Order: sequence, then structure tokens, then C-alpha cells
Amino acid sequence: MNEINKKFDYKNRLDKKDLVMLPVLECADVTDKDGGRHYWVFSVNLRDGRFEVLDSSRMLDNIELMNTASTIAGAVRQLWRKHYPKFSIEHFQIIDIDVPKQLGNNECGLFALLNAIEWNGSQLPNYDPKEVLNIRKKLAYDWVTSMHNTAPWRKLLRYDKE
Repeated sequence: MNEINKKFDYKNRLDKKDLVMLPVLECADVTDKDGGRHYWVFSVNLRDGRFEVLDSSRMLDNIELMNTASTIAGAVRQLWRKHYPKFSIEHFQIIDIDVPKQLGNNECGLFALLNAIEWNGSQLPNYDPKEVLNIRKKLAYDWVTSMHNTAPWRKLLRYDKE
């Protein structure tokens, strides 16, 4: 809770942003260590004055999704009142963003990442769910070869020939 509270601190000036993205890991059953988890994105769209749900498998007509989104919206409102009392978000409504839907059962993390990267608050994310394997390969390549990656990845992946 302290970590989340720090992110909303006034010094971060979230009130000057267009979007504040919150990754969500929803657990259907917290005692199930092997499954029942689903990633999606909750966005606070300050520019358009609304909360947005970007979920790759459900829409807000799903009662579990709506309950979770409502709980998050309530927590965000509470943190916002504490850190940004001069800028109210009390009137924000929760809306669905019609993002591409995953085809398999284990792609939600990738889709949440893509939705967070591509959502700009107005233009829908533009990727084809059928391209998941190629997207995974491209992201892995980009991360491994990034100039910011200081890990000895060539050695770890046994990429260099000895």
C-alpha cells in the first residue's frame, strides 16, 4: 500500500499527465497457486475525464471485471483526493475500451503490455491477435538487444560461440 501511495504523491504531478496507467493482476482465487490470474490495464484518462478498462478477454458486462474496476476506481479516487485535492476526479465514469481480444488462455500479460504501450487515450491499439508469436519474438529481441540492457545476455543465452 505504501508503494502505491508513493506513486500518487504530489511530487510526481500525475495531475499534469494525460493518462495514468495501472497494470492489474486479478486473481480469481488467491489460494490457487497454479492459475486463476488475469492481467489487464486500468487507465485514468485525465484528458477526457474518465476511467478506462483495457481487458483482452472480457468487457464490463462481466460482473467480476466491473466489481474489480469499481474497487480500483474507488481506491484511485481516494488517493487522488489525498494528493490532488484541487483537481477532482469524482465524476469520472468507468468505460470499456474495445481492445483486441486474446485467442488463447495464456496471452493476457502480453496483451496488457501491448495495450499499455499502444493506448494513447483515443486511438485503439492496432495489433493482430493472430500475430502473438511474432510479437513475442520481436519484444524479446528488442529487450535483449536494447542498449539499456546491461545483463550479460549473450553469455546467459549461450549465444556466443566459444
